Amino acid sequence: MFEIQLGPAGAVMMAGRLDATQCEAALKFLDGLAAQAEPRVIDLSRLEYIASAGLRVFLLTQKRSKESGAGVRLINVAPQVYDIFRYAGFDRIFDITRASG
Repeated sequence: MFEIQLGPAGAVMMAGRLDATQCEAALKFLDGLAAQAEPRVIDLSRLEYIASAGLRVFLLTQKRSKESGAGVRLINVAPQVYDIFRYAGFDRIFDITRASG
């Protein structure tokens, strides 16, 4: 199961498993958000798993955000999800804050 929504503070909240079956919905949601000057914050505290297809969602979102002069900040990233970003080299592409604890 995968959920994506806009949180009360304006951050995008993702929960569950972002695999190939959920990527289209995630990309559609993120593409539907208005461009903003500051980085788009995505809270991954409840994201349990991300597949390589999910990494593509983040890469496309980062590319689009950079074109508008912003970027993407990933916060509260769980260790198992952070490892996937790190193995893919995405820790050099994104501003990532790991979950504390």
